[in-house]
Amino acid sequence: MSVYVDLYRRERAGAPVRVAVVGTGFFGSGLIRQLQRMPGMVAAVAANRTLERAVHALVAAGVDPAEICVSDDPKTAEEALERGRHVATTSLSMPAHVKGVEVVMEATGDVLVGAAVAAEAIGQGKHVVAANPETQATVGAILKQLADEASVVYSDVDGDQPGILKNLYDYTVGLGITPLVAGNCKGVLKRYATPATQAAFADAHGLKPWIASAAADGTKLNIEMAVVANATGMLPAAVGMVGPQTSLKTVLEDFELHGLLERGPIVEYTLGIPNGVFIVGHSDDPAVRREFRYLKMGDGPHYLLYRPHVLVHYEAPLSAAEAALYQAATITPVVPPVAEVVTFAKHDLKAGKRLDGIGGFDCYGLIARAEEARAAGWLPIGLAGYARLVRDIAKDEPICCDAVVFEEENTVLALRRQQDALLALRRQQDALLALRRQQDALLAPQALPAG
Repeated sequence: MSVYVDLYRRERAGAPVRVAVVGTGFFGSGLIRQLQRMPGMVAAVAANRTLERAVHALVAAGVDPAEICVSDDPKTAEEALERGRHVATTSLSMPAHVKGVEVVMEATGDVLVGAAVAAEAIGQGKHVVAANPETQATVGAILKQLADEASVVYSDVDGDQPGILKNLYDYTVGLGITPLVAGNCKGVLKRYATPATQAAFADAHGLKPWIASAAADGTKLNIEMAVVANATGMLPAAVGMVGPQTSLKTVLEDFELHGLLERGPIVEYTLGIPNGVFIVGHSDDPAVRREFRYLKMGDGPHYLLYRPHVLVHYEAPLSAAEAALYQAATITPVVPPVAEVVTFAKHDLKAGKRLDGIGGFDCYGLIARAEEARAAGWLPIGLAGYARLVRDIAKDEPICCDAVVFEEENTVLALRRQQDALLALRRQQDALLALRRQQDALLAPQALPAG
C-alpha cells in the first residue's frame, strides 16, 4: 500500500503526523517547507539555538506568524499543538518531551547534537529520523540498540545518498538480482579542501563552510558509504575505496577492469559521473538474462541500476511517515557494524594540537573495514573533533586512538564507549558459541563404516 494512502487518511481524520525538526539550516528549513506541503503531515515544532532562524523557517513554509508559539516549555508547546498552532523553540531537547510529537527529525549534521537529540528522543519514546549520517556512522549501532529496546525507529532519511542507496538495494533484491556494488557518484574530489578553500561555494549555496569542506575532501562520501555498508553488510574493497574514473556508459567495464565486480558485495564511488547513486547487480539466471535483454537492460550478467537525482529534503518526509505509520526505518545499522570511518591527517600535525574534526583544516575521513580499524586502533572521524594529539602525526597518516586524549566528557564519547562495550561483549559471545560448536562436533558420535 502506498504511504500516501495512509497519509491522506490521517489528513481526512484531522490527525496529521506531527514532526519536530531540530536544526533549521539548509536541510532543516527545506524539510519544514516540504512537511507543510505533504498531506497528512505537519512541521509542528521547529528547534534552533537561534530563535529567529526557527521562526523564519516556519514563516517561509507558509505558517502565519500569529500561529507560532515561542516557548521552551513542553507543556506550553503541547497546549499550542492542541490548538493547531506551531511551536518555535531554542531548546534542542524540548521536542522529545512534547506528547503531541510523533517523530523527531534532526538535521544539524553535527555528531554531538545528533547523538544528544537522538538519545533524548529515543528515551522519551519518539521515533528518530535524522539527516545525519555522521552520527549514525559514529554511534549508530548503540542508538539502534536503544531504539529497539524502546520499540521506536532510529533511521536516516530518504532523499540523501545513504537512504536512496538502501532503497535501491532493496529494489534490486526484490528483482531477484544480487547486489554486488552500491555506488555513490562524485564529480570531484579535493582531499585537502578546508573551510577556507570552500568558503565561496558554501556562501553561494547557503551551506556552512565545514559542510562544504567535508563534501569536497571526501569525508562526507566515506561516511555515507559506511552508513550503507553497516545497513547492508557490504564492505569497502580498500581503505577509502577505489573510486575509478568512469562514465555511465563505461561503468560496468571500468569496474570489471579494476577487479571490483569480483570483489563484491562492496560499497564504492566513482569520479566523473556528476550526481546520483547506483547498484551493480548480478544474475546468472537464463530467464532473467533473456528477459532483461528484451527489456533493454543489457546482456548481463551484470546490470546497472542508476538513479540520477538526489532530492534531499524533498523526499526526507517520507522516512518520517514510514516511521510513524509502519515502524519502518529507511536506513539503520545492522549490528555489528562492518565499516568504520577513520581519521587521517590533512597536513603535518604537532603534539598538543586540538583537532577540529569533520570538515575542518586538520583531518579527513576514510572508510575501512571495522575489524581492520579496530585491530589498528584507528580513531573514528566522528570523535576527532573532541581529541587532542599527544604525539606528532605526519600528513596522510592515520591517527590512532592512542595518539590522542579526550579532555572533556560528552554524549558522543559516552555513547561510543557504550557501543564499543556492547560490540566487545557480542564478539566474546560469538567466540564462545563458535568454540562450543567445535566441541560439540568433536564429541558427536561418528558414523560406523558400512559393512
